[in-house]
Formats: sequence, C-alpha cells, structure tokens
Amino acid sequence: MVEVLVVEESETLNKIQENRIIMSKQDIIKILQKFGLSEYESKVYFALLNFGSAKAGAISLKSEVPQSKIYSVLQSLMSKQLVEMLDGRPKEFRAVPPEVAFRALVSEKERELKELGEEIKVVSKLLKSEFEKNITTGIWTIKGKKWKEFFNKVAEMVDRSEKYVYGVTKNYSFTARLGQAIKFAVRRGVKVRVIGLEPPNQRNYLNIKWYIRFGAEVRYFPTAVHPRIVVVDGKEILLRLDNDPSKLEGFSFSSIWSNDKSFAKIFDAYVSNMWKISKPIVISKDIPNLS
Repeated sequence: MVEVLVVEESETLNKIQENRIIMSKQDIIKILQKFGLSEYESKVYFALLNFGSAKAGAISLKSEVPQSKIYSVLQSLMSKQLVEMLDGRPKEFRAVPPEVAFRALVSEKERELKELGEEIKVVSKLLKSEFEKNITTGIWTIKGKKWKEFFNKVAEMVDRSEKYVYGVTKNYSFTARLGQAIKFAVRRGVKVRVIGLEPPNQRNYLNIKWYIRFGAEVRYFPTAVHPRIVVVDGKEILLRLDNDPSKLEGFSFSSIWSNDKSFAKIFDAYVSNMWKISKPIVISKDIPNLS
C-alpha cells in the first residue's frame, strides 16, 4: 500500500521513499485543477479532506478563500458532487471521498472527450468537402520574389500526395514547413524523389543531407538551365521559371500550378523519365570531404 504524505513547500517534494509519495499542498492543488476545478474549489476541497467536516467560516479560514466567496464555492463543489452538506444547524460541509468523487469526474471527462472526438470527425468531413470544392481545375500563378509562398505551395501539394512526389531543384533548397510535409508523406508510404540540377558539392552538401534525413530519395541530373518542377501523383504540377537562372539568390521568378489532367500527364511522363536517367547520390561516396 502506498501512503501519501503532504508536506510544506520548504520540504523535499515529489519523491517516493519506502512506499510513500511525498507531495506539497500546492502540488495537490495543481492536480485538482487538472480535473477542472478552479483554484478556490481546489483549496476548499483540500481543506475539507483535512477537516472531515466543518462550518463555512472555518473552511474559509483553513482554505484561505475569502468569506464572501466561500458559499458560492461550496455550492459549486456540491453541484459537482465533490462536497455534501450535513443536516443540522449551523450548516456543516464535508468532502466526498476522492476515490468516489473523482471516479465520477473521470467518467464525465471521458464522456466529453468521446463526444469531442465524434464532433471532430463530423467537422473534419465538412472541412475536407469544402477544401476539395475550392481546389478548382485550372491555373494558379505567382510572380516576384515570394519564396515563402512558393515553398508553401510545394508543401501543400506534398500534403495531398498519396503515391509519389517528384521535385526538380537547382541547389536542393528547402524550408521547415516543407520538411514536415515530406516527413509525414514518407510515413504515409509516399515516395518522395528529388532531382538536383547540379552534382554534390560543398555548397549544397547540407541541403542534400536535409532531404535524405527526411526520407527523400535524391539524384542529380547535371544541366545549366532547367525549370523547377514539382509533380504529385501525376495529378498536379508546379513550374517555377527563374528570370535569371545564373543567379543563386535574389532573383525574381514566375510560378505556375495546375491540376489539368492533360497538362499534368505530360510533365509526369517527362519527370519520371528524367528520374530514371539521373545519377543516384550516395552520401559516403558522392559528397566531397569538407575537412
């Protein structure tokens, strides 16, 4: 049998010694609050557990809850079936034993969580339906230097992937948002394949490792000029056309997204063939020595 010993704040807390759990009053108050009790309710219930039964004035003094609040707090605890009022004059109150009181609270929380789970299922279906209605067939374009919007669009596409993703990149650029999308896609069994336009070197080494760490397969197809391409499941494509392909950063570009079936099919065939003739990257062999 485990004994619970309540100690003052200055004493050693939260230790288990010889089948004894040592906790402070404040620790217990915090635990009670996790069950949905307010700070005042927690203090009053804790005080009553020590009293056995007591009048409102004594409970107020012991719990350090203001006299003006004590009756409303006791009333709230009675409505939660944690405190009961004894017959007689003047009125006395006592705590319902914790093993009885909290069994009911836990059951209520479990019921609420079950109801919330059912509500989430319904809302998720409704939101998914609305989201899919808003994905219209056609063209989406963006111009300028809006890197965040571009990579967010790529991550959004990866989030929708079911079977495979192809990505053609110059220097293996990435963002944290894209990393999360790739990680969860790989967990779903999606094949994520990245084709770089330049071989491994000291400048892109860490970027390549980043993709591999998140579960992507990486190859390279050395060429000077080529659009950036993302293809997902042969159903949607994203093109990025750089206005100055010779620059590594600070340049403007135009992006085009489409889920037009014929358009996507053409680029799907092109990129899948490009993957076949690209050269695999093996970290230990292809990455240059940085020391």
